[in-house]
Amino acid sequence: MPAESPNEFVIASTVRTAIVERLASGPTATGELLGEIAASESAVYDALSSLEQRGIARKPGGTWSLTAKGRIVADSIEPWQATESLLAGDPDYWQNHRIDVVPDPFRRRLPELGDYEVYRDGPGEPNRAEQVAVSRMAAADAPDITTPFYSKNHQENVPNNPETRMLVTREATDISVQRYKEGHREDFDDLPAVQVRLTDCQFASVVGDDFVLFGLPTADGALSDTSATLVSETESAVQWGNELFEYLWERSDSMDPYMAEHHADVL
Repeated sequence: MPAESPNEFVIASTVRTAIVERLASGPTATGELLGEIAASESAVYDALSSLEQRGIARKPGGTWSLTAKGRIVADSIEPWQATESLLAGDPDYWQNHRIDVVPDPFRRRLPELGDYEVYRDGPGEPNRAEQVAVSRMAAADAPDITTPFYSKNHQENVPNNPETRMLVTREATDISVQRYKEGHREDFDDLPAVQVRLTDCQFASVVGDDFVLFGLPTADGALSDTSATLVSETESAVQWGNELFEYLWERSDSMDPYMAEHHADVL
């Protein structure tokens, strides 16, 4: 068995990758490959020979095509590259934050975020991450929001729109009620139009029409650590965010029974 997997063998070479991607669209003559692949003739011939030896490509009837093995490898190239791109975009973020809080089906789809930017607090901007999250949320018409913690700043900037939906944890609800009892909030129900439900979700997120942002808990920090906000504006990221929120919303609980049982005194 070769030391490298077929995937590693193909992706380790830009020439082999280009050939496999080209052959994925259909059988191709050697001359066409020589004309289309941005490499020297010798490099193309060497790559074809090695792909044939590995059982990834073959040349029946004078044209090159992928074997079943090669087709499977070809199908894996894009997700492999997307994963590499995701991790390379901000290695520190993925090393120092938790992703086990993201539901499995969606954690596996994180490469769909595509291009993104991470906004962090810094010496000159101590609240930059939170400001980015709050300003994006406030500017959206009717965002979908998840939050595992209570923040007065967040609360005051949630768009009070009947189409706005917000998922909050029981812990965040308890703290919100306590803040009201202590006089730190004038009204308990200060977002009467917003649809609010209970979730077990342990990360913060906002999904707007053209962006998705989230804050994952740090590996060693609290859920309320908002020192880094990831924002993506790609279509695939927004679709990912919408589907994730719907997944959580379908599994959420009504707020009313919980309030009646635990906080009847403020109703």
